[in-house]
Amino acid sequence: MQYDYYAFRKEKLSDPLNELEQAKQQRDKNARKQGIEQSAAKAVQIEPHLSYLWYEAQGSDLKNSIRDAWQKHLTTSPIPSEFHFVPETNALDNLPSLSFMLRVPFKLRKPYLSKDDRTFHILDNPVRKDKVFQTPMVASTSWKGALRAALWQLGHQEDNDQIIRLFGDAREDGKGQAGWLYFYPTFFENIDQTKQLEVINPHDRAKGTSKRGPILLECVPIGATGDFVLLYVPFGKVQKKEVTKDLKLIAEGVKEMLTIYGFGAKTSSGFGVAELNGKIEFGIRADWLCLEEISNQKLEFLNDDGTLKQEFLNTDGSFKTEKQYKNFLQSQEKPHNKKLYQDAKKWWEAKNDKPKLPKLFRRREFISFESLMTTAEECCNQQIKKRGIGDD
Repeated sequence: MQYDYYAFRKEKLSDPLNELEQAKQQRDKNARKQGIEQSAAKAVQIEPHLSYLWYEAQGSDLKNSIRDAWQKHLTTSPIPSEFHFVPETNALDNLPSLSFMLRVPFKLRKPYLSKDDRTFHILDNPVRKDKVFQTPMVASTSWKGALRAALWQLGHQEDNDQIIRLFGDAREDGKGQAGWLYFYPTFFENIDQTKQLEVINPHDRAKGTSKRGPILLECVPIGATGDFVLLYVPFGKVQKKEVTKDLKLIAEGVKEMLTIYGFGAKTSSGFGVAELNGKIEFGIRADWLCLEEISNQKLEFLNDDGTLKQEFLNTDGSFKTEKQYKNFLQSQEKPHNKKLYQDAKKWWEAKNDKPKLPKLFRRREFISFESLMTTAEECCNQQIKKRGIGDD
């Protein structure tokens, strides 16, 4: 079907290509240059890749005019937000217990290279794009391969039980299993169009001269931003310790993948390396108390260990009435602070109220991968009280 499409586009290109041939025959240098540029621009607006390959097959230098015109009109289209290709963390309400989502905003420190599967393209190495909107992207399968490769570099082999649990294994024999990790594509929008091309020039090692001349590589340039989004959905018999260990390993792997080993093509040459570009967002469908934000506010009615000061309590452990508290302060020759008493009473009543159902969703932001891994370690060491699937 795509060949029929390109045959149709070739018919549409007849007029601008004929104009291009005629412009080339003009004797006046300025008129020839202007005519070639105008005709090439028309051809690019219809179908740049087919125009270029048409002249390349003929061995004509006019292919360079097509490529120059194409470079001047490089554009990317944003993905409309209405499509919701990447879900929000509150979508976890519809997933099994202990499912979690990790969103990592990043900025490229080196260009990102990949390989598109288009049949016709001006360049031999076009970056992968969304088929409809032509937005540069990192496919979900690419993220999966990059993270698995990063963990392999960290010493986690493919036959490791935890790696199989996360990524799955071959199911050709009917005995394999799907992994617990699901990846979402990353789309790069609002990038600098003038920096979308990289140039490499391979040299002959013996002669030290260029083999075939400069090669253009389409890329996502330095400074482009995106979000790495990962979803973790456990199934079968699930233990909380497994989930927290998986979270710690994933956080370590994502950090190394983005900042050290890279993702995409030519990572061994330093391409595809990024840095953190904001706060890491983490959400889980569980009542993980270890994810509660720690307040830096020092409450005057609490001891350093977070317990209520004894001056507010009777000997039997009940909370003093305001009159009892006043009498205590008078005996200690201390001034009465009504607001402090009321705040302490409110805190006590909230703490000793009837037990509430645990939250089924918790969300927290982290400023670094280290803080995320530290929290995961704390969660692994805590005894978390929770109903339903996942209780140890």
